[in-house]
Amino acid sequence: MRGRLAGAALTAVLLGVVALIPARPVSALDRPGDAIRVGENQTVEKDFGPMTAADPLPDLPSPAPQLNTPAACRQAAYCDVIPLEVVPPAALRPADEFFVSVQLDWKTSTLPGTDYTRPTEVNDMDLYVWTDPAGDEPVQQSSTGTMPEKLRLFRPTKGKYSIVVFNYRGPNTGYRLTVSYKPEKIVPPFESLAPGFNRPASAVEAPAAESPAEQPEAPPARPVAPPAPVVSAAPAPVAPKADVAPPALTPVPVEPDPDFSNFSDEAFDRQLAAPSADVLQAKRAKAVGPPPPASAGSLVLWLAGVPLLLVAAGGLWLWRKGSAVLKVG
Repeated sequence: MRGRLAGAALTAVLLGVVALIPARPVSALDRPGDAIRVGENQTVEKDFGPMTAADPLPDLPSPAPQLNTPAACRQAAYCDVIPLEVVPPAALRPADEFFVSVQLDWKTSTLPGTDYTRPTEVNDMDLYVWTDPAGDEPVQQSSTGTMPEKLRLFRPTKGKYSIVVFNYRGPNTGYRLTVSYKPEKIVPPFESLAPGFNRPASAVEAPAAESPAEQPEAPPARPVAPPAPVVSAAPAPVAPKADVAPPALTPVPVEPDPDFSNFSDEAFDRQLAAPSADVLQAKRAKAVGPPPPASAGSLVLWLAGVPLLLVAAGGLWLWRKGSAVLKVG
């Protein structure tokens, strides 16, 4: 009986310890079994199942939490982490150039655009490639809002990488990844220069001669007789051309301008000379001086004409209103 009680108590303690352990979210998003391994001149395609969720914080303004890191996607249902291994050839030289291209395709429908908006994909996915272990930022990314998403890695010689497929918006029904390794040289950009910048053929440097150690030893040359001297006839002397004198120019008489012929030099200088008196002082004295005397006509008008008009107007008024004034009085 005591043994059973001890066993039951031990079982309860173990169950309590298990219950206290923090549970890690179950995620089908960390896909080590779906790792992609690609080598030179290889193309690998893999299909993946649907995602059950989308970005919980779409269109969040900056600064926003970084949800597309491999560590965050291993705990989320809206993105997947697919390991990527790039295997360069053993004889890869530092001067060899190659690209690894990653393409993301998925099935979606398109909402038609309007006069103010462009067509929009119902399901929008983004593509990121991180180093393994991951750094602060992805190595390359493609989040254009269109399908498919593509990116290229130049000389990914670190070997280990992580592809993050992020379901940004809408329901997802699955997707496909295509990874290809292709040796390819970077073509320098062509620049059209003016004719003055083009070097002539004589200015092009000749290729450097190979070192004597790399050239095979040439057999001794046979003696060759010197060529016979070529006698050329001396060119006939050419008579120098006689200098041709230019024709003489006919002098043209210069006549005085009739517009200024009537002016004398003294009058012209007098007009150009500055006035001797101070113009401002003269104007100021004229403005503050005594008023001009009144004329005889204005004196007669104001001293005789205006009083007579006033007296006549008063008499006319009394003549018309005289009876009424007397009655009131």
